[in-house]
Amino acid sequence: MASAKPIHAECSLSCIFSLLIILAIAGHGVHGAFLTCEELPVEVCAFSVSSTGNRCVLEKALMLDGTLQFQCQSSVVVAEKLAEWIETEECINACGLERMAVGMSTDSLLEPEFSGKLCSSECRNNCPNIVDLYVNLAAGEGISLPRMCEYQKTRSRKLIAESLSSSSKPKSSMHYNSFVAPGPYGSHVVELGASVPAPAPI
Repeated sequence: MASAKPIHAECSLSCIFSLLIILAIAGHGVHGAFLTCEELPVEVCAFSVSSTGNRCVLEKALMLDGTLQFQCQSSVVVAEKLAEWIETEECINACGLERMAVGMSTDSLLEPEFSGKLCSSECRNNCPNIVDLYVNLAAGEGISLPRMCEYQKTRSRKLIAESLSSSSKPKSSMHYNSFVAPGPYGSHVVELGASVPAPAPI
C-alpha cells in the first residue's frame, strides 16, 4: 500500500497564488471590499488595479538597516474601465511578464522575445488589463502598440517567406570552364579550358 503524501506537498505554485488572492480579497472585505494597493501582498502587487482605478506598482525601499524591501504603492497611472483587478498567472506567462516586476517601463518593448509575447493572440485577446497598460505606456513614448505588433507580424512573415525561398533554391556549383583567371595589367583575359594562341614571333 502506497504511503499517503502530506497535504501541503500537493499545493503547487498556482495554489499558493490563489490563496494569496483569497487572503487579499478577504482582508479587504472587512473594509467594505475596497482594494488598496498599499494593503496588497507584494506577490500580487504588480499589474494589479485598485478600487479607484489606480495601477499598483511594486517598488524597492531602502530600510534603516541597509536592506532592500519590496513595497506595493499606488501609481498616478489610471487604468481605463478597470478596477479591483489582480492579474492572473495565465496572463503573466502569456504576455511574457514577471510577477515581481519592479516599476513601470517601456524598455522591455525593445526586447524581441517580450514584444513577441505581448503581441501574441494569447495575450492580446485574453489579457485586457496588460494590453491596456502597455498601450498607454507606449503612447506616452509616442509609440503605437497596435502598429508595432502589426509591423512585427508582417516582418515575421517576410522573414519566414525569405527563409523558405532561399532554402528551395539549388546550391550553385562552380564551373571551371566559366572561371575567368585574372592577369596583370595590360594582359589578355584567358578562360580556363579555352585554346591558348601561340605567341607571336619576336
